[in-house]
Amino acid sequence: MVVARRVPCGIDRDVLMRCYGYRFTSAGTIKAADPSDAPADLAAARDAGWPVRHIDRWSAREVVERAVEAADRLHEDAVLAAFVAGLGSAPRGRQTIISYGWARFLGAPARQAGGVPDCGLYPTADVDVTEVLLRLSLGWAWNEIPVRYLPDLEAAASEGLPEPDAADRARLRALLDLVRSAPAGTTPGGLEKLLAQAKLVPGTDKYQRYGILIGLSEFGVLPSPALSPMWDRFIPTVERHAASRGLRGAPRSDIPVPLAGWRGGLDERRAARLLAV
Repeated sequence: MVVARRVPCGIDRDVLMRCYGYRFTSAGTIKAADPSDAPADLAAARDAGWPVRHIDRWSAREVVERAVEAADRLHEDAVLAAFVAGLGSAPRGRQTIISYGWARFLGAPARQAGGVPDCGLYPTADVDVTEVLLRLSLGWAWNEIPVRYLPDLEAAASEGLPEPDAADRARLRALLDLVRSAPAGTTPGGLEKLLAQAKLVPGTDKYQRYGILIGLSEFGVLPSPALSPMWDRFIPTVERHAASRGLRGAPRSDIPVPLAGWRGGLDERRAARLLAV
């Protein structure tokens, strides 16, 4: 089955939210609901080109080859600009800074058994592409399940990425100021709480805010002594796991490296790069 390689919006997104069990609250955040099996909803999704709960099975080699090809069609300025747009006008833009960071060096490292580098992929994976793209449109971003980066990259390559407006750029400046003002020793959890209290990114839950901070850490705006950002070089999975195990104390299990190792500070050069796109 051919799967639509775009990010849902408008009526399509409303229908898919019902089919997958998401709804907006009065505060603008997203809450889980009972998935709809109503024939009208399923038919509307199908007629719009969205196969609901259809599973694609991909080999790791296929994911790598397709991800490299899609990333080669993207420009890093467009990816960074989309992340800024993701702070407000286009939540879809938040994930691609992570997905592209993972894929940009993926063609260079040595291949292991199975013909793929040590990049966090299982030999085969089952993916509901429709749900991945729906969650992308709703503003969740994360850096722990690389197979889900492929739908993001292919959608970005085929339909383009959002561009920030003036309000998005103002949010970025305020977010960077918030990071600058955080005391030395602030934890990622503490920074997320500051971000929530400041209400800089409306309509976000805790994990969406963490996704934004993960994007900043994987670009290197939030420097981490634990691990280099993906934008600098290929990070083998074995190195990522070792960095996580090597963190002192008891970092929260729901905060991945490199963000988990951040304890205050801002890379001004990289911040300026984001501000310039």
